[in-house]
Formats: sequence, C-alpha cells, structure tokens
Amino acid sequence: MKHLEQELGVPLFYHTGRHIELTMYAESFYPYVLQTLAQFDRGLAAIQALNEEILPAITIYSEVASVSIPNLVKSFSEKHPEIQLSIQQHGATEKAQEKVFYITSEPKVGLTNLPIFTEEILLAIPKNQPLATKEVIEISDIQTHSFLMLATNSPLRRTLDAAFETQKIALKIGATTDDPATLRSMINQGLGMTFFPKITWGYEKKAPFVLRKIEKLSLSRTIYLASSFTEENPMAKMIAKTLKEFFIP
Repeated sequence: MKHLEQELGVPLFYHTGRHIELTMYAESFYPYVLQTLAQFDRGLAAIQALNEEILPAITIYSEVASVSIPNLVKSFSEKHPEIQLSIQQHGATEKAQEKVFYITSEPKVGLTNLPIFTEEILLAIPKNQPLATKEVIEISDIQTHSFLMLATNSPLRRTLDAAFETQKIALKIGATTDDPATLRSMINQGLGMTFFPKITWGYEKKAPFVLRKIEKLSLSRTIYLASSFTEENPMAKMIAKTLKEFFIP
C-alpha cells in the first residue's frame, strides 16, 4: 500500500488506535478499484469461455483450392500449433459435422456460411498459342477452341456451366479430369486452354500460360467457410481470418 500511496502522491489510510480508516482520497479511489476488479473478472471469464470453445482438433474439408492445400496447412500449423488439423478432399464428412469446416464455393444448406473472398475466374491460355498475344478476348475467340475442363461433378465446373448456360455459350470440351492438379499440369504442358480461379489456384507470372478476361463475360465465385458454428464463434472467426490472410496477404 505504501508503494501505491507513493505512486498516487496522497495518503489512502490513516490509523485511529488499532483501526485503519480510509482517507477521503481512498473513498474517491475505491469505486474505480471495484470497477477495475469487475472488468478483470469479466476478462478472465471471457478467456475461460473461449478456452472451452477452442477445439484441440478440427477437420477441414476442402471442396476448392486443392492446389493450395500444402501451403495452407503449413501456414495454419505455424499460426495455430496447438490445433491438430486434418484435411479431407474426397468424400464429404457427415458423421462428426460439429468439428468439420468446409472451404466451398457452394453455400451449405443448414450450416453457417461465412464469405471469405470473391475471386475472378479467368481464361488460361498457353503462351505458345496465338490467342495468348491478344489483350482483349472476345466470346467469339473462344468458341472455335477446345477446352480442358474439370469433371461435371466439381464445384468449379458447375459454376462455369451455369454462367455459360445463362449466356447461351456452347464450349467445345477436349478433355476432362476430376483432379485440379492434373488439370493444372495439362495447362502447364500447353495442352489446351482452361478456366483458372486466380486466387485459390495461385497464378504466377512466370507460369507458361497467361490469364485473360473475356469481354462481356464476367466469371467469378465466392469462397465460403461453412460449419455448424455461429458467425461469432471464436473458432469459426479464427479459421476464417487465417484463410483470408493466407489467400489475400
């Protein structure tokens, strides 16, 4: 108490016989001490509640951004080493859904869907093709070419098919695969054109293909974090923040 009195520069107590009484300074100071202690108790309770909501292990089911998974796992583990992370890409997990987070471009019915970001889907053209030299690509330019595409059961393919159907555009499909990494390998080898999500697939200018917008055809998709948690749940907010920082640094 002597140290506190020295800090304040005023006496807080005085002695009356064997008793200690508060000075007028202490009487004025006392309500603020109570407020501070109450705030401290509330903060402590908040930390304890948060600790109860943090899961020691989670599963992320990635329906999109599969080519970015290795780097995403590395980034997540560095930021949250206390959480055991399991990544699944094939076969939706339904049994332990309360611990599952979905990275998806298709909002999940019955779950909370937090939008993370919206990305453009651009035309990827091998640099060895004449069309790669054009800065402006018209719809008519692409209708004479065949495309490499993901299989019809992929979220990206469904997004593209819906956009083309709306615009009444019929594309020639040269080859399909159900594996985004295989599609990426095919475009890297210059085997044909495809459609490329610019953020989740991590385009680099040194890649052997260029990305172009198509005039009068806007292609994009929104990436969501879907889970059974509420929007304000600390786990959901933490994972959403980690994803956004990873994809949009």
